[in-house]
Amino acid sequence: MVNVTVDPLTRIEGHLRISTEVSEAGVINDAQTSGVLFRGFERFLQNQDPRDAALLTQRICGVCPTSHSLAAAGALDELFGVADTIPKDALVARNINQALNTIASHATHIYVLWGPDLANPGYRDVLTPLGETGTSVWKELVGRFAPISYKLDGQPVPAGSSYLAAIPEKKRLQEAIAVIGGKMPHQVTSFPGGYTYKPTVGDITKVSSYYLDVMDFVSNYTLRVPFETWIENTYKASSPTKALNFVAEHLQGLVDKSLESNNFTREAGWGDAELYTAFGSELIGEKILGLPVSLKHDKHGGYSDPSKISFLAYGAFYKPEAGDGYDPKSPEGARFQTSGVVTGNLEYQKLNPDLITESVAHSFYKGEELHPSKGVTDPFTDPAEIKFDGGSESRYSWIKAPRYNGIPAEVGPLARMLAMKEPLTTGLALALKENGYSPANTYTRMVARIQEVAILANELLKWVTVDLDPNGKYAVHTDLSMAKDSEGMGLWEAPRGALGHWVSTDSNSKVVTYQPVVPSTWNMSPRDGAGVPGPLEQALIGSKINAVDNASGVDYSNPVNIFHIGRSYDPCLACAVHTIDLSGKNAPRTLKLV
Repeated sequence: MVNVTVDPLTRIEGHLRISTEVSEAGVINDAQTSGVLFRGFERFLQNQDPRDAALLTQRICGVCPTSHSLAAAGALDELFGVADTIPKDALVARNINQALNTIASHATHIYVLWGPDLANPGYRDVLTPLGETGTSVWKELVGRFAPISYKLDGQPVPAGSSYLAAIPEKKRLQEAIAVIGGKMPHQVTSFPGGYTYKPTVGDITKVSSYYLDVMDFVSNYTLRVPFETWIENTYKASSPTKALNFVAEHLQGLVDKSLESNNFTREAGWGDAELYTAFGSELIGEKILGLPVSLKHDKHGGYSDPSKISFLAYGAFYKPEAGDGYDPKSPEGARFQTSGVVTGNLEYQKLNPDLITESVAHSFYKGEELHPSKGVTDPFTDPAEIKFDGGSESRYSWIKAPRYNGIPAEVGPLARMLAMKEPLTTGLALALKENGYSPANTYTRMVARIQEVAILANELLKWVTVDLDPNGKYAVHTDLSMAKDSEGMGLWEAPRGALGHWVSTDSNSKVVTYQPVVPSTWNMSPRDGAGVPGPLEQALIGSKINAVDNASGVDYSNPVNIFHIGRSYDPCLACAVHTIDLSGKNAPRTLKLV
């Protein structure tokens, strides 16, 4: 048995440590995921004006601050008792802010945080010996996804065309958020009671212009089939079978034209989405399309025991047609992306937020398993107790272990697509399950993320140009006295998954408790009190560590599948963990940020 530790796994946003025990056959037999810094936002929000939370909690994360501001605003809407009267146009403005941030975050993940692993030399060592087809596929992977300052065998490699093209699009999307959010990161317009800024006609025109520029990138790089054709035949398909058949037929047409010439370029119709959808999966690529090779991403990062995993979504994006106000509990169907819990066997259940708990049995915290509304953040302060290499039976992470009805839950684009029964994602998951694969794996996570970008891009233009009224009402009155002895819950979706904020106040309307439970806390959680591993740990255990099912042998020094599996969840450890002060100078209830 060989210990293979990747520390840090994350390219940005915090530090995730993955420690694995790998057999001589290159199979992961055990895994621990560790957040290596302490989380502190819960403590310094105590005794503060609750209205500050929509601004302060954004500092948890620089990639998805919008999501934290909206989750906080949702919790404060309920705390102040105004959730049912928030004006429709304020809700639409929140939608636009969130959609822009989600698309920007996904683009960053697909092209900058996850995509570069497709240019790993482990794939070259498997693909190029297969002849012209393998060599052509490798050429496309490295030519599109190689990062800046990349070398192979000591020789510089030009940055990939898709990688380079995605960077200015991220900047463009950030600028679009700033138009209606004041600035980005950390926009200043989300607030209890609505939205602090009325977008003008000029703002709407400018955001629309940014949108059209981004769609040019989508048509030139991401998806070569016409965007409207893709949406009509996947997201708007009448059944999962029809959606999957459309994609298979589209890809088969490309394969039939390209295999003989080994031309897999964009000019031949192979957008980044088509290339990955065909070659990323053994089932789709080899068994359905008849390709001679695939990356076999559907064979790793899955779950071996469906009874020990679920897929959780809180729901996001208010429905403009519903008018003013919303239900903080996010009941089924109330939002554009509905809430729900999907079992490991793909059975849908309604969400019950009361069934959420957080265990600290394997984390560096004191306390017991509690619902977030009752949760505490009481860290160990003795450095001798903080060890990350004690193994699965020890405490090994600063991340808590959220559970839904006692079961670990994956959150993120895949969970959202399954909860809303999105036809393509659902059809793909069902097909994988029927053919003996785990329906959730590295491949389906990435396809779901790509599909979510398309769906949100389709809705965003309507929210901007049709549903948002610059002459509408954007806020209702709130004052601090309305938050006296109250509680609030904000259920929302960050790009990376289900995001919840829970807050309670005292007789002076000051914060008593504030507990965010963020997506990477769900996905990167350690074991719970019953010893059940978290989602990423389960996904690692049983997977092979090297490219294409260890096709070139076992190489412990280049565990590309650990990179792929871990990064397929888009981990954001800044959300899950932060800093610790052992000086005693900053008591939990007296820290003030200015």
